[in-house]
Amino acid sequence: MHLNLIKLMSLLNLIVFNNCILAETITEEDSKDFYNFYNLESRSPKHANVSKRILFTSEEDELFLDQFQKFLGNYNYRIVANLLSQTATDKCFRDFNYIFEGLSFAEWPVKMLDSFGKPESGILRGNIKWLGEFDECLEIYAPPIEGADVGDFRGKYCTLQMTVQVKKMNLTLSMAVCLPDSCDSSETIHDVTRHLNLTNLFPVFGNQISSALNSSKLTCQKSPENLTAGAIFVLCLISIFVLLALIGSSITVYEYFMEAKAKNDLPPEVNAAESLSTGNSSIASEAEHHHSLPMWLEKSKGFFSCFCLITNSERILNTDSAEGQLPCLHGIRFLSMSWVILCHAYATCFLAIRNPAGVFKFIDHWTFQIILNGFYSVDSFFLLSAFLVAHLFFKQCEKTDGRIPWMYFYIHRYIRLTPVYMIVVAFYSTLNKYLGSGPIWPDAAANTDPNCDVSLWRNLLYFSNFQPDIQKCMAWTWYLANDMQFYIISPLFLVTLWRWPKIGYSVMASFLCITYITSFVITYKYNLVTGLSNVASKFSDINQFFSQWSEYFSKFYIKPYTRFDPYLIGIALAYFLFRRKQSNAEKLNLITLSGGWAIASGVTFTCLFGLYHQNPSTVAASFYNALNRSGFACGLAWVIFVCINDQGGVVNSILSWKLLIPFSRLTFCAYLLHPIIEIVYFNSVRRLIEFSHTILIIHYLGFLIFSYAAAFVTSLLFESPVIRLERLIRNKFSS
Repeated sequence: MHLNLIKLMSLLNLIVFNNCILAETITEEDSKDFYNFYNLESRSPKHANVSKRILFTSEEDELFLDQFQKFLGNYNYRIVANLLSQTATDKCFRDFNYIFEGLSFAEWPVKMLDSFGKPESGILRGNIKWLGEFDECLEIYAPPIEGADVGDFRGKYCTLQMTVQVKKMNLTLSMAVCLPDSCDSSETIHDVTRHLNLTNLFPVFGNQISSALNSSKLTCQKSPENLTAGAIFVLCLISIFVLLALIGSSITVYEYFMEAKAKNDLPPEVNAAESLSTGNSSIASEAEHHHSLPMWLEKSKGFFSCFCLITNSERILNTDSAEGQLPCLHGIRFLSMSWVILCHAYATCFLAIRNPAGVFKFIDHWTFQIILNGFYSVDSFFLLSAFLVAHLFFKQCEKTDGRIPWMYFYIHRYIRLTPVYMIVVAFYSTLNKYLGSGPIWPDAAANTDPNCDVSLWRNLLYFSNFQPDIQKCMAWTWYLANDMQFYIISPLFLVTLWRWPKIGYSVMASFLCITYITSFVITYKYNLVTGLSNVASKFSDINQFFSQWSEYFSKFYIKPYTRFDPYLIGIALAYFLFRRKQSNAEKLNLITLSGGWAIASGVTFTCLFGLYHQNPSTVAASFYNALNRSGFACGLAWVIFVCINDQGGVVNSILSWKLLIPFSRLTFCAYLLHPIIEIVYFNSVRRLIEFSHTILIIHYLGFLIFSYAAAFVTSLLFESPVIRLERLIRNKFSS
């Protein structure tokens, strides 16, 4: 269908009246970032910097914006009168004209114009995104006119983009418009001003205004698609798990009530002596047998019970600590996951803030280093993972004199992680696009994530950290790939430490040196940054900084040969504690304990806050990237050590709080799900939010609750059943 876009542009201008329509819109890059989680995080400070530069526009730029506003307000009618002299025959143009014709006798045209985006205050703070009323636009229906091919359409949410040059930079501006769904989408409007002599109207800025209007682009959101074959398959798969959960739960409930009924059916004198009489026990057993399950169901009861919601929820929510457990690890795991969710909340919020120019003052504060250096939370997971693997290994070796079933060692790990991981990947790659909608919901979300179509096998084999960032499926799962790779080679250190300690020390020291040298060389060769900790000092040349950041992330941050040191420190800590337990070592004296806390705190806080307002040289940055993660890991290792040694005091009491145990069990599922929740939420907002710590913390608490609620459901339906099923099969084979 051909559309006279020049006339459409003119009619759109008609409703602007006397306001400057300047709004940043969703670009193709933003749509791709819906799936590229790495770009989504890294562009947040960059986005703040672009908006910050609006604050420092020159007087000439401000005068141009003022003239541009006056032009849109005062010359709309002249543009329309000029262009309407040409006959319009296509349905889109007639339907759009029908909106204005119907203003005098119907309510729907008023709603349609009311749903358009309108300017607000705070332009110089970066509030240049007017979203309009998304839902109001889509709910509109225009009835047809008898005998005329006009009407019978619904509203379609679109954005009108214009590019203006302010302070020698191109700024893409837009407004929300509601058009008939008979109009095409994604059209570039050329030569809007060919019938106007803007040089006479605006001798100074005529060319700039003409350039802005002639580069306009109209983009409309696509209508929701029907479920794809992949989405239907995933829904069927989820339904099977739900059905198994209902069957398993029903069997448990049935047996419970039948057992209670059998006891109630016994004579009172039998109930009174039931626990003492063998004959009475036979009577009770016979009564229970009368209400037993059918034979075929009795044989498969063990399988169905693995999916029982009641039993699995009891296991997840159980706060009892068995002998030999390390309760402080539960607290560290939960707090680390909370830190990850907090940092991702700050990163993803830039999709939907209305004051990006004011973000700089929040970033440029020493306390914000906790957010910018949130990458250390991943190192805490590497440390915990290695510590638990080594701790369990040495306990097993002590019982079996070093005999380890190596096949089970690897199969158990893969089965423990992969099924629920693949379920979440399948959900994300097929159903995620149906979770939301809104004025900033990317059009790219109308299609399945293409990365998951071509690179799912990398996730399945835990090899995704060696592919380009833009091609990753669920990019935040690079951690799982690293952790699995570390786990695969961990016996090299575990076995040597157990059998030949001196060789084990040498092997670990060698790998630590290799990690340090590799990190130093890569940083020095590519002139990499030290993360985001000193981004505030780089705002003057932000483009170069993010070019370096891109290389830092792809060449350094996600690679196993630069992230191995916390894992090795975790193994060393477990072995050290194991040897102390064997030798019945005494507790630390007060001087050693105080000195350890002072050194560990000093090193940890230096890693977190040491680069604030610093601009290290390439050599200094190379040393920092090589050693900082080991420093943080050693500080955390000290906390674990004193807590397990029962000298952690109030720190141990907090970390060992029983209420944190269930949350710790849900950490893996929460890690998989929380970015989906945060991205879907911020892409689905109808109103932009004000960026402030108070508002972001409130959002963060909501994300924390919903992430763990979703993790609980996911663990209940998928993770716990698979773990119990694997144990059931193992017991069958062992018996």
